[in-house]
Amino acid sequence: MRLEKAKMILKKKNSFMNSFQRFKFQIITTVLILIFLSGNISAQKSPVNFTDGNGQLKYSNLDNWYSRKLKESVLLSGNTIELYGVGKVSAGADFTDMKLKDNSSPWSATNIYAKMVLDVGNTRVIPEKRGNGYCARLETKIRKDNIAGFKVDVLLAGTLFLGETIEPVKGMKDPEKNASQGIPFTGMPKAVKFDYKYHIGKSRVEATTNVKPVAGEDKADFSILLQKRWEDSNGNVFATRIGGTRLFFTGIVNQWVNGATYPVYYGDATNLPQYDPKTMGLIPSVGKVYVKNSKGEMVPLVEKGWGKPGETPTHMIMYFTSSYEGMKYTGSTESVFWVDNIELVY
Repeated sequence: MRLEKAKMILKKKNSFMNSFQRFKFQIITTVLILIFLSGNISAQKSPVNFTDGNGQLKYSNLDNWYSRKLKESVLLSGNTIELYGVGKVSAGADFTDMKLKDNSSPWSATNIYAKMVLDVGNTRVIPEKRGNGYCARLETKIRKDNIAGFKVDVLLAGTLFLGETIEPVKGMKDPEKNASQGIPFTGMPKAVKFDYKYHIGKSRVEATTNVKPVAGEDKADFSILLQKRWEDSNGNVFATRIGGTRLFFTGIVNQWVNGATYPVYYGDATNLPQYDPKTMGLIPSVGKVYVKNSKGEMVPLVEKGWGKPGETPTHMIMYFTSSYEGMKYTGSTESVFWVDNIELVY
């Protein structure tokens, strides 16, 4: 009798332990599934889609603009500066908020809020009426300030680009660090089409604290670069050049040139007859470019080589500027570059 009772107790114990193990396994399995799904959801979080259903960049007809309003100190201009942006915001938005932006717009511009003891605003990209809509007027100008008898002259070029302006700007050193260039993009356009006209000055100057002449005539500059980017464990960002093209404009074209179309070249650009390493070479040999990494840090972008045929890009850089060396505070104050109706041709 005692033996039978002991067997029954042991059987119940084993049954309980088996049930507990199954319950424990179910909990662990459920937790692992949730962790896996959570990880996948996080990994699949796509960045903001900056293109429409036809593969065109949003707001690329340049008909939609908004304006932040910065009131400068009487020690400066004392004026309210209009800092224009491409995109749309609510009519009830706080336009004095310097963080105001349309997060769906891929475009940024050298309409800059700077904080150098005092709040400073600079506008070099302006919406200008054209027909029933607008175009972008990019202009190179010198800002002149006199603060407590100390004169400061600074030249800024008008630049419209894909990416993000890092504000407030807190100094004049390394201006490239104030622009995170490029957006996520996987398309492979055959060409870029846009309308333009221009008046590019011949005499150049450099102006940071004072003005001094610089040799050579000014040039407006357009560039598109398609890149395959990656980031290492230290947050450094690298890329291969998948494709691109770059153009310079000099002289004067007073009438609109509509639908000008320029091919995008893929593969190793050094094989092109027009290849110039000074203007078409890999970054940073042709100039410094900074991007924001996954940690939110601004880091230099380094291109490691040319892409292979058929490789798909991950990012696109595109810019239009009224002075090709504007990032060096160099250009002509006569230079103006008008742009409209930007289109990717597939």
